[in-house]
Amino acid sequence: MNYKQTSKDEFWTNESNVQIPYNRTTPLERLMERKLFTFYQQSIKANEQLQKLKQEIQDGVQEIIDAARNANEVRLNSKGNFTFFNFDRSLKVEVNISELIRFDDLMLESAKEVLLDIVRKNIQGDDFILALVEDAFQTSRGRLDTRKILGLKRHSDRIKNKEVKEEWEKAMKLIDKSISRPDSKTYYRVWFKDDNGAYQAVELNFSTI
Repeated sequence: MNYKQTSKDEFWTNESNVQIPYNRTTPLERLMERKLFTFYQQSIKANEQLQKLKQEIQDGVQEIIDAARNANEVRLNSKGNFTFFNFDRSLKVEVNISELIRFDDLMLESAKEVLLDIVRKNIQGDDFILALVEDAFQTSRGRLDTRKILGLKRHSDRIKNKEVKEEWEKAMKLIDKSISRPDSKTYYRVWFKDDNGAYQAVELNFSTI
């Protein structure tokens, strides 16, 4: 795809694939054509540099982890989270590994139905379960909040009614079965100490690279 049209082109092609004579284009359109192409080129170059930097950090962090294993004669969990400091602790690098969690829609819907059935029966006669369920299954921008769904499991001990508890545990088992962890992401953050001794992050959006 040609991302830039110039004054040397007799016609410019628009998004509808219609050819417009160059002399019919406006100064603003010509300015945006030049500037946006420049932004695109610079962004591609910056992205390539970020990819190179991310790889260097990945390799360097692995080198540190391997050296720590050898020096300490212990096994470090490669899936753990690490923080490394330089000698005077003016610099630090954080490595955080986040597991992605996905839900099987059918299993999760079954768990929701069990929980809603508890609400409909209203065995406890209060709004405790209703509030928990309604909050957990609320969506933000069409997506469920994983933490709220998994947070339901923390409330099992709060339920004293035996019949309700049995149904609740059934729903929790369905939630467990609905969970899959298809992948994980590793996040790297580089920090430096400012003049006040507080750590400031160097903003690097590696998560999408």
